[in-house]
Amino acid sequence: MGRAKEEMMEAEERGWNRPNGFVCPDCVEDEFLKEIIRENACVIKCDYCGGRTCKYSAAPVSEIMEPIANAVFYYFNDPINSMIPFDHEEDSYLLDTTDTRDVLEQLSLDCNEQLFEEIVEAFIHNEWVEAAGGVWSGSHPHEIMSFMWDRFADIVKHEIRYFFGNSKEELNDEEYTPSNLLPTIGNLVLRHNLISVLPKDSLLFRARPRQIGENWHLNEDELGAPPPEKASSGRMNPAGISYLYLAYTQETSLAEIENDSTQQAAIGKFEVSKDLHILDLSKLPALPSMFDDYSREEREELIFLEKFVSEIKKPVNKNGNEHIEYVPSQIVSEYFALIFQANGKKIDGILYPSAVHKGGKNLVLFPNERGNSPRFDQVKLIDAWIYS
Repeated sequence: MGRAKEEMMEAEERGWNRPNGFVCPDCVEDEFLKEIIRENACVIKCDYCGGRTCKYSAAPVSEIMEPIANAVFYYFNDPINSMIPFDHEEDSYLLDTTDTRDVLEQLSLDCNEQLFEEIVEAFIHNEWVEAAGGVWSGSHPHEIMSFMWDRFADIVKHEIRYFFGNSKEELNDEEYTPSNLLPTIGNLVLRHNLISVLPKDSLLFRARPRQIGENWHLNEDELGAPPPEKASSGRMNPAGISYLYLAYTQETSLAEIENDSTQQAAIGKFEVSKDLHILDLSKLPALPSMFDDYSREEREELIFLEKFVSEIKKPVNKNGNEHIEYVPSQIVSEYFALIFQANGKKIDGILYPSAVHKGGKNLVLFPNERGNSPRFDQVKLIDAWIYS
Protein backbone atom coordinates (compact mmCIF):
# COMPACT_ATOMS: atom_id res chain seq x y z
CA MET A 1 0.00 0.00 0.00
CA GLY A 2 1.40 3.38 -1.03
CA ARG A 3 1.94 6.23 1.45
CA ALA A 4 -0.68 8.38 -0.29
CA LYS A 5 -3.34 5.70 0.16
CA GLU A 6 -2.31 5.20 3.78
CA GLU A 7 -2.66 8.93 4.44
CA MET A 8 -6.08 8.92 2.77
CA MET A 9 -7.25 6.07 4.99
CA GLU A 10 -5.85 7.76 8.10
CA ALA A 11 -7.58 11.03 7.17
CA GLU A 12 -10.88 9.21 6.65
CA GLU A 13 -10.53 7.56 10.05
CA ARG A 14 -9.75 10.76 11.95
CA GLY A 15 -12.20 12.88 9.92
CA TRP A 16 -9.83 15.54 8.54
CA ASN A 17 -6.95 16.08 6.12
CA ARG A 18 -3.67 17.69 7.08
CA PRO A 19 -3.34 21.29 5.76
CA ASN A 20 0.03 22.03 4.17
CA GLY A 21 0.74 25.54 5.45
CA PHE A 22 2.76 26.96 8.30
CA VAL A 23 1.18 29.41 10.74
CA CYS A 24 2.54 31.85 13.34
CA PRO A 25 0.97 32.66 16.75
CA ASP A 26 -0.25 36.08 15.53
CA CYS A 27 -2.69 34.38 13.14
CA VAL A 28 -4.80 32.81 15.89
CA GLU A 29 -6.48 34.44 18.90
CA ASP A 30 -6.81 31.47 21.26
CA GLU A 31 -3.93 31.41 23.75
CA PHE A 32 -3.87 27.61 23.91
CA LEU A 33 -3.45 27.36 20.12
CA LYS A 34 -0.82 30.12 20.20
CA GLU A 35 1.21 28.09 22.67
CA ILE A 36 1.00 24.95 20.50
CA ILE A 37 2.38 26.97 17.58
CA ARG A 38 5.22 28.35 19.71
CA GLU A 39 6.16 24.88 20.94
CA ASN A 40 6.20 23.40 17.42
CA ALA A 41 7.65 26.31 15.44
CA CYS A 42 10.09 25.03 12.84
CA VAL A 43 10.17 27.61 10.02
CA ILE A 44 10.79 31.35 10.02
CA LYS A 45 7.96 32.49 7.70
CA CYS A 46 4.19 32.33 8.17
CA ASP A 47 2.21 31.36 5.05
CA TYR A 48 -0.83 33.40 6.13
CA CYS A 49 0.31 36.83 7.31
CA GLY A 50 3.71 36.73 5.60
CA GLY A 51 5.47 37.44 8.86
CA ARG A 52 9.14 36.53 8.92
CA THR A 53 11.58 36.51 11.85
CA CYS A 54 15.21 35.61 12.34
CA LYS A 55 14.19 32.57 14.37
CA TYR A 56 11.62 29.82 14.04
CA SER A 57 8.14 31.32 14.55
CA ALA A 58 5.71 29.27 12.46
CA ALA A 59 4.50 25.70 12.92
CA PRO A 60 2.61 23.28 10.66
CA VAL A 61 -1.13 24.00 10.65
CA SER A 62 -1.62 20.27 11.29
CA GLU A 63 -0.33 20.86 14.83
CA ILE A 64 -3.38 22.96 15.68
CA MET A 65 -5.76 20.93 13.49
CA GLU A 66 -5.78 18.08 15.99
CA PRO A 67 -7.04 20.08 19.03
CA ILE A 68 -9.47 21.98 16.78
CA ALA A 69 -10.82 18.71 15.40
CA ASN A 70 -11.02 17.20 18.89
CA ALA A 71 -13.21 20.13 19.95
CA VAL A 72 -15.42 19.74 16.89
CA PHE A 73 -15.93 16.03 17.55
CA TYR A 74 -16.54 16.68 21.26
CA TYR A 75 -19.40 19.08 20.66
CA PHE A 76 -20.67 17.82 17.26
CA ASN A 77 -20.97 14.70 15.15
CA ASP A 78 -22.10 13.84 11.67
CA PRO A 79 -25.85 13.08 11.42
CA ILE A 80 -25.50 9.34 10.77
CA ASN A 81 -23.15 8.54 13.65
CA SER A 82 -25.03 10.84 16.04
CA MET A 83 -28.13 8.68 15.48
CA ILE A 84 -30.52 11.49 14.57
CA PRO A 85 -33.97 10.12 13.67
CA PHE A 86 -34.52 10.13 9.91
CA ASP A 87 -37.88 10.83 8.26
CA HIS A 88 -37.96 8.54 5.24
CA GLU A 89 -41.16 10.07 3.91
CA GLU A 90 -39.65 13.55 3.90
CA ASP A 91 -36.19 12.16 3.07
CA SER A 92 -34.60 14.36 5.71
CA TYR A 93 -33.34 14.33 9.28
CA LEU A 94 -35.79 15.33 11.99
CA LEU A 95 -33.29 17.88 13.35
CA ASP A 96 -31.60 20.73 11.53
CA THR A 97 -27.96 20.22 10.63
CA THR A 98 -25.22 22.81 10.19
CA ASP A 99 -22.02 23.11 8.17
CA THR A 100 -18.36 23.13 9.23
CA ARG A 101 -18.00 26.90 8.92
CA ASP A 102 -20.86 27.46 11.35
CA VAL A 103 -19.49 24.80 13.72
CA LEU A 104 -16.09 26.53 13.91
CA GLU A 105 -17.78 29.89 14.47
CA GLN A 106 -19.81 28.39 17.31
CA LEU A 107 -16.54 27.15 18.81
CA SER A 108 -15.21 30.74 18.59
CA LEU A 109 -12.28 29.86 16.34
CA ASP A 110 -10.93 33.35 15.64
CA CYS A 111 -8.03 33.31 13.22
CA ASN A 112 -6.62 34.56 9.92
CA GLU A 113 -9.34 34.41 7.23
CA GLN A 114 -7.35 32.26 4.81
CA LEU A 115 -6.36 29.91 7.62
CA PHE A 116 -10.01 29.63 8.68
CA GLU A 117 -11.06 28.61 5.17
CA GLU A 118 -8.31 25.98 4.92
CA ILE A 119 -9.37 24.51 8.28
CA VAL A 120 -12.96 24.38 7.04
CA GLU A 121 -11.87 22.56 3.88
CA ALA A 122 -9.70 20.16 5.87
CA PHE A 123 -12.73 18.43 7.43
CA ILE A 124 -14.02 15.52 5.38
CA HIS A 125 -17.64 15.95 6.46
CA ASN A 126 -19.55 19.21 6.09
CA GLU A 127 -22.80 18.31 7.80
CA TRP A 128 -23.00 18.35 11.60
CA VAL A 129 -25.37 18.26 14.52
CA GLU A 130 -24.78 19.10 18.18
CA ALA A 131 -23.97 15.78 19.84
CA ALA A 132 -22.63 15.55 23.39
CA GLY A 133 -20.79 12.28 23.77
CA GLY A 134 -21.30 11.71 20.04
CA VAL A 135 -25.08 11.34 20.37
CA TRP A 136 -27.58 14.06 19.43
CA SER A 137 -29.64 13.44 22.59
CA GLY A 138 -26.61 13.41 24.92
CA SER A 139 -25.72 15.99 27.57
CA HIS A 140 -22.40 17.49 28.53
CA PRO A 141 -21.29 17.21 32.19
CA HIS A 142 -22.00 20.90 32.90
CA GLU A 143 -25.51 20.47 31.50
CA ILE A 144 -26.12 17.46 33.75
CA MET A 145 -24.85 19.34 36.81
CA SER A 146 -26.95 22.38 35.89
CA PHE A 147 -30.01 20.18 35.61
CA MET A 148 -29.15 18.72 39.00
CA TRP A 149 -29.06 22.25 40.46
CA ASP A 150 -32.37 23.25 38.82
CA ARG A 151 -34.00 20.09 40.10
CA PHE A 152 -32.48 20.57 43.54
CA ALA A 153 -33.80 24.15 43.69
CA ASP A 154 -37.26 23.03 42.66
CA ILE A 155 -37.26 20.21 45.22
CA VAL A 156 -36.25 22.34 48.19
CA LYS A 157 -38.60 25.17 47.26
CA HIS A 158 -41.70 23.09 46.54
CA GLU A 159 -41.31 19.48 47.69
CA ILE A 160 -38.88 18.86 50.58
CA ARG A 161 -37.75 21.87 52.59
CA TYR A 162 -35.72 20.06 55.26
CA PHE A 163 -33.45 17.04 55.06
CA PHE A 164 -30.93 15.34 57.32
CA GLY A 165 -28.18 13.42 55.55
CA ASN A 166 -29.62 10.09 54.50
CA SER A 167 -33.09 10.94 55.71
CA LYS A 168 -35.93 8.64 54.76
CA GLU A 169 -37.38 11.70 53.02
CA GLU A 170 -35.58 10.66 49.85
CA LEU A 171 -36.91 11.01 46.34
CA ASN A 172 -37.26 8.18 43.86
CA ASP A 173 -34.41 9.53 41.73
CA GLU A 174 -31.49 9.59 44.15
CA GLU A 175 -29.27 11.54 41.76
CA TYR A 176 -31.16 14.73 42.51
CA THR A 177 -31.49 14.60 46.28
CA PRO A 178 -30.04 17.51 48.27
CA SER A 179 -27.68 15.19 50.13
CA ASN A 180 -26.04 14.20 46.82
CA LEU A 181 -25.73 17.61 45.22
CA LEU A 182 -24.20 19.52 48.12
CA PRO A 183 -21.10 17.30 48.47
CA THR A 184 -20.67 17.55 44.70
CA ILE A 185 -20.48 21.35 44.97
CA GLY A 186 -18.15 21.01 47.97
CA ASN A 187 -15.79 18.78 46.00
CA LEU A 188 -15.72 21.28 43.13
CA VAL A 189 -14.85 24.05 45.60
CA LEU A 190 -11.83 22.06 46.79
CA ARG A 191 -10.78 20.93 43.30
CA HIS A 192 -10.71 24.49 42.02
CA ASN A 193 -9.11 26.05 45.13
CA LEU A 194 -11.97 28.41 45.91
CA ILE A 195 -11.06 28.72 49.60
CA SER A 196 -9.10 31.93 50.20
CA VAL A 197 -7.86 33.91 53.18
CA LEU A 198 -9.17 37.36 54.08
CA PRO A 199 -6.30 38.85 56.08
CA LYS A 200 -6.56 40.22 59.58
CA ASP A 201 -7.13 44.00 59.70
CA SER A 202 -9.06 44.04 56.41
CA LEU A 203 -11.91 46.57 56.40
CA LEU A 204 -15.55 45.76 55.69
CA PHE A 205 -18.74 47.83 55.70
CA ARG A 206 -22.35 47.35 56.69
CA ALA A 207 -25.24 49.73 56.01
CA ARG A 208 -28.60 49.82 57.74
CA PRO A 209 -31.56 52.08 56.85
CA ARG A 210 -32.49 54.59 59.53
CA GLN A 211 -35.59 56.78 59.53
CA ILE A 212 -34.91 60.50 59.75
CA GLY A 213 -35.44 61.46 63.36
CA GLU A 214 -34.53 58.06 64.82
CA ASN A 215 -31.67 58.16 67.28
CA TRP A 216 -30.69 54.61 68.05
CA HIS A 217 -27.04 54.21 68.91
CA LEU A 218 -24.44 53.51 66.24
CA ASN A 219 -22.95 50.54 68.04
CA GLU A 220 -22.28 46.88 67.35
CA ASP A 221 -25.67 45.81 68.70
CA GLU A 222 -27.44 48.00 66.13
CA LEU A 223 -25.05 47.69 63.21
CA GLY A 224 -24.03 44.07 63.65
CA ALA A 225 -26.04 40.94 62.90
CA PRO A 226 -29.65 41.01 64.12
CA PRO A 227 -30.65 38.76 67.02
CA PRO A 228 -32.22 35.44 65.94
CA GLU A 229 -35.76 36.56 66.78
CA LYS A 230 -35.36 39.44 64.31
CA ALA A 231 -33.39 37.57 61.65
CA SER A 232 -35.68 37.49 58.63
CA SER A 233 -35.10 35.20 55.66
CA GLY A 234 -32.13 36.46 53.63
CA ARG A 235 -30.17 35.52 50.55
CA MET A 236 -27.93 33.22 52.59
CA ASN A 237 -29.53 32.80 56.03
CA PRO A 238 -32.76 30.98 56.87
CA ALA A 239 -35.29 32.92 58.94
CA GLY A 240 -34.41 32.81 62.64
CA ILE A 241 -30.71 32.10 62.03
CA SER A 242 -28.49 35.15 62.21
CA TYR A 243 -25.72 35.72 59.66
CA LEU A 244 -23.62 38.89 59.39
CA TYR A 245 -23.75 40.51 55.94
CA LEU A 246 -20.87 42.84 55.06
CA ALA A 247 -19.55 44.53 51.94
CA TYR A 248 -16.05 45.28 50.69
CA THR A 249 -16.85 48.97 50.11
CA GLN A 250 -19.20 51.59 51.50
CA GLU A 251 -20.73 52.00 48.02
CA THR A 252 -21.66 48.32 47.83
CA SER A 253 -23.10 48.33 51.35
CA LEU A 254 -25.34 51.28 50.44
CA ALA A 255 -26.47 49.63 47.20
CA GLU A 256 -27.55 46.53 49.14
CA ILE A 257 -30.16 48.36 51.27
CA GLU A 258 -33.48 49.78 50.16
CA ASN A 259 -33.65 53.49 50.90
CA ASP A 260 -36.29 56.14 50.32
CA SER A 261 -36.59 59.87 50.98
CA THR A 262 -37.64 59.31 54.61
CA GLN A 263 -34.49 57.35 55.41
CA GLN A 264 -30.84 57.87 55.98
CA ALA A 265 -28.24 55.13 56.13
CA ALA A 266 -26.20 54.21 59.15
CA ILE A 267 -22.76 52.93 58.08
CA GLY A 268 -20.56 50.72 60.20
CA LYS A 269 -16.89 50.11 59.43
CA PHE A 270 -15.66 46.73 60.64
CA GLU A 271 -12.13 45.42 61.01
CA VAL A 272 -11.31 41.75 60.57
CA SER A 273 -9.98 40.38 63.87
CA LYS A 274 -8.13 37.37 62.50
CA ASP A 275 -7.34 35.70 59.21
CA LEU A 276 -10.62 34.38 57.82
CA HIS A 277 -10.97 31.30 55.63
CA ILE A 278 -13.78 31.93 53.19
CA LEU A 279 -15.40 30.38 50.16
CA ASP A 280 -14.56 32.90 47.44
CA LEU A 281 -17.21 32.96 44.71
CA SER A 282 -16.35 36.50 43.65
CA LYS A 283 -13.95 35.51 40.87
CA LEU A 284 -13.81 32.01 39.44
CA PRO A 285 -10.75 30.73 37.56
CA ALA A 286 -10.75 31.50 33.84
CA LEU A 287 -12.27 28.86 31.60
CA PRO A 288 -9.68 26.71 29.82
CA SER A 289 -9.68 26.89 26.03
CA MET A 290 -12.38 24.97 24.19
CA PHE A 291 -9.51 23.40 22.24
CA ASP A 292 -7.63 22.10 25.29
CA ASP A 293 -8.62 18.46 25.35
CA TYR A 294 -6.75 17.74 28.60
CA SER A 295 -8.60 20.49 30.52
CA ARG A 296 -12.07 19.63 29.25
CA GLU A 297 -13.25 18.25 32.59
CA GLU A 298 -12.04 21.40 34.33
CA ARG A 299 -13.86 23.55 31.77
CA GLU A 300 -17.11 21.62 32.26
CA GLU A 301 -16.91 22.03 36.03
CA LEU A 302 -16.18 25.75 35.82
CA ILE A 303 -19.08 26.33 33.42
CA PHE A 304 -21.35 24.77 36.04
CA LEU A 305 -19.79 26.82 38.83
CA GLU A 306 -20.44 29.98 36.81
CA LYS A 307 -24.11 29.04 36.59
CA PHE A 308 -24.15 28.19 40.29
CA VAL A 309 -22.70 31.59 41.24
CA SER A 310 -25.15 33.40 38.96
CA GLU A 311 -28.00 31.57 40.69
CA ILE A 312 -26.64 32.42 44.14
CA LYS A 313 -26.28 36.14 43.41
CA LYS A 314 -29.25 36.78 41.09
CA PRO A 315 -31.65 39.58 42.09
CA VAL A 316 -34.88 38.44 43.72
CA ASN A 317 -38.09 40.44 43.48
CA LYS A 318 -39.31 41.48 46.92
CA ASN A 319 -42.91 40.47 46.19
CA GLY A 320 -43.57 38.30 49.23
CA ASN A 321 -42.14 35.13 47.67
CA GLU A 322 -38.48 35.94 48.30
CA HIS A 323 -38.45 33.63 51.33
CA ILE A 324 -39.09 30.78 48.88
CA GLU A 325 -36.64 31.95 46.20
CA TYR A 326 -33.86 32.19 48.79
CA VAL A 327 -34.27 28.60 50.02
CA PRO A 328 -31.70 26.95 47.69
CA SER A 329 -28.92 29.43 48.54
CA GLN A 330 -29.84 29.20 52.23
CA ILE A 331 -29.44 25.43 52.21
CA VAL A 332 -26.12 25.74 50.37
CA SER A 333 -24.94 28.28 52.96
CA GLU A 334 -25.93 26.07 55.86
CA TYR A 335 -24.05 23.19 54.27
CA PHE A 336 -20.89 25.29 54.02
CA ALA A 337 -21.42 26.67 57.52
CA LEU A 338 -22.04 23.37 59.30
CA ILE A 339 -20.82 20.41 57.21
CA PHE A 340 -18.14 21.44 54.74
CA GLN A 341 -14.49 21.44 55.76
CA ALA A 342 -11.28 22.48 54.01
CA ASN A 343 -8.13 20.82 55.32
CA GLY A 344 -10.10 19.56 58.29
CA LYS A 345 -11.38 23.01 59.28
CA LYS A 346 -14.69 24.77 58.87
CA ILE A 347 -14.82 28.04 56.97
CA ASP A 348 -15.92 31.45 58.25
CA GLY A 349 -18.20 32.60 55.46
CA ILE A 350 -18.89 33.11 51.77
CA LEU A 351 -17.67 35.92 49.54
CA TYR A 352 -19.98 36.50 46.56
CA PRO A 353 -20.59 39.12 43.85
CA SER A 354 -23.17 41.80 44.55
CA ALA A 355 -26.42 41.44 42.60
CA VAL A 356 -27.11 45.19 42.71
CA HIS A 357 -23.68 46.87 42.50
CA LYS A 358 -21.60 45.92 39.49
CA GLY A 359 -18.14 44.84 40.56
CA GLY A 360 -19.14 44.90 44.23
CA LYS A 361 -18.40 42.08 46.64
CA ASN A 362 -20.36 40.94 49.68
CA LEU A 363 -19.21 38.73 52.53
CA VAL A 364 -21.60 36.78 54.70
CA LEU A 365 -20.11 35.52 57.97
CA PHE A 366 -21.38 32.48 59.79
CA PRO A 367 -21.80 32.77 63.58
CA ASN A 368 -19.03 31.22 65.65
CA GLU A 369 -21.68 30.19 68.12
CA ARG A 370 -25.38 29.73 67.43
CA GLY A 371 -28.39 29.97 69.69
CA ASN A 372 -30.17 32.89 71.29
CA SER A 373 -26.96 34.94 71.40
CA PRO A 374 -24.95 34.16 68.25
CA ARG A 375 -21.34 35.29 68.36
CA PHE A 376 -19.42 36.95 65.51
CA ASP A 377 -15.95 37.55 66.86
CA GLN A 378 -14.35 37.43 63.41
CA VAL A 379 -14.84 41.22 63.10
CA LYS A 380 -15.18 44.26 65.32
CA LEU A 381 -16.85 47.63 64.77
CA ILE A 382 -14.25 50.41 64.66
CA ASP A 383 -16.24 53.37 63.32
CA ALA A 384 -19.79 54.41 62.45
CA TRP A 385 -21.53 57.41 60.86
CA ILE A 386 -24.75 58.58 59.19
CA TYR A 387 -24.78 58.79 55.42
CA SER A 388 -27.48 60.92 53.83
